[in-house]
Amino acid sequence: MLNTLIIKLGAMGDVLRTTPLLRVISGNVYWITQKECIPLLTIGNNFKKIINVDYAERELRNMSFDLVMCLDDDIKAAELVTKFNSGSLIGSFVDVSGKVSYTDSSKEWFDMGLISKLGKQNADDLKKRNSKTYQEIIFGMIGKEFRGEEYVVNFNGKYKRDKKKEGVLIGIEGRSDKRWPTKQWNKYDQLGEALRRDGLRVRFFQQKEKINEYINDLTECDLIITGDTLALHIALALGIKSVSIFTCTSPMEIYDYGRTVKIISPLLERAFYCREYIKEAVEAISLDTIYKAVKNIIGYA
Repeated sequence: MLNTLIIKLGAMGDVLRTTPLLRVISGNVYWITQKECIPLLTIGNNFKKIINVDYAERELRNMSFDLVMCLDDDIKAAELVTKFNSGSLIGSFVDVSGKVSYTDSSKEWFDMGLISKLGKQNADDLKKRNSKTYQEIIFGMIGKEFRGEEYVVNFNGKYKRDKKKEGVLIGIEGRSDKRWPTKQWNKYDQLGEALRRDGLRVRFFQQKEKINEYINDLTECDLIITGDTLALHIALALGIKSVSIFTCTSPMEIYDYGRTVKIISPLLERAFYCREYIKEAVEAISLDTIYKAVKNIIGYA
């Protein structure tokens, strides 16, 4: 039976959106990731082992793989590729000059990224023009066609409530990755107030000690409002409806599964993956736009 090794360390949302691969890879699959991502993944069927990146060499020292698939562009992930015997490689690796490079089979993805062989400007232009979802691209790396395969997430929620009795609960994830400050829409508080005035229950998500506690908070909600964050990927994975706000990252890369309404800043291109805060791109999405999207979904339009 074939052995496949996936190296995808982070971030947590990116790890989750990679899990549909588990539904189409034949044979035994092993996955190296960061410690904080491990609780998101679940062993089952052909998925044999999840390995903490800090112990990967020790855990897999006697293994040989028919395929190693490295989907990160950082040096830590790329260096791991050289540690294991493999018949085939797809994705990033460290070349003879000591730089992170990537295979031709994975260029559709990495040509748009930080390690693009085409240069930053061309990489940015490609990413702006890209019309494929992340899943379509990574499935293509292994010669597969993405057909809406679902995420694979490790969660067995225990919470049950009578939604009709308690009323609609709207969850708001107002936080975002600090690497992309423009991700954070600036009217979440005002939106929460407006929804409460309509008699709706609103929850702003808070930091939890364990990821399953955070996921459980999301599952209690009828609708989630978020930017391009981990909350969006959890909602997609668990079938929770959402409104997703895009101010600086690619909405095309997100496969919506018919579960999220994407609200895209008209000034997205100006702020596209900028590391600095672009106020105009954030303010271009009005409070009324998100409010109406929420009301349409929950049936109060």
